[in-house]
Amino acid sequence: MNNVLLICRQKEVGRVLTEILREMAFEHIDVMTSGAEGRRRIQEAEYTLAILNTPLGDEFGIEFAQDILEDHATGVVLIVKSELIDHVERQLEETTAFVVPKPINKTLLQQNIKFILNSRQKMQRLIEKNEKLKQKMDDLKLVYRAKLCLMGYLDMTEEQAHRYIQKHAMDMRLTPGEVAVNLIKTYEHR
Repeated sequence: MNNVLLICRQKEVGRVLTEILREMAFEHIDVMTSGAEGRRRIQEAEYTLAILNTPLGDEFGIEFAQDILEDHATGVVLIVKSELIDHVERQLEETTAFVVPKPINKTLLQQNIKFILNSRQKMQRLIEKNEKLKQKMDDLKLVYRAKLCLMGYLDMTEEQAHRYIQKHAMDMRLTPGEVAVNLIKTYEHR
């Protein structure tokens, strides 16, 4: 589920932004009126997206956007007066924040939000793929260590050790990594 943290000091603008977000099928939208409230709230809950309608009640919002991007896996959109957009973009050019000019163009805002969501999904898939590869590498390291144990203690060749681990994995319905852990426990602690 996609949760949104919306920080907007004007209630009417907050209501309009909430309607736009609901049209995009966002179900959970927390609306805050100040940066301090938003900072507290983002520590309590996980958000897919944070929209900051600047200036916030107690700060402009650039620092808050930078803090969100640094500490959380949350996409950020800043809505800024059009005369300030260049200044804000320069301050946020090293980040992944999107800066949208006021008056709010509904289509542009929705496109930015969709881009953030798609990018976030792709990033999540890459993170998961990376974790799988790390696990595979760890398993290969364990299998190699187990082969060395078998070669050293049981005088097997590398081929024989490899076959031994594969056969045990199939017979015991375990992964080669799990078999390797058991072999390492058995032989390295002698």
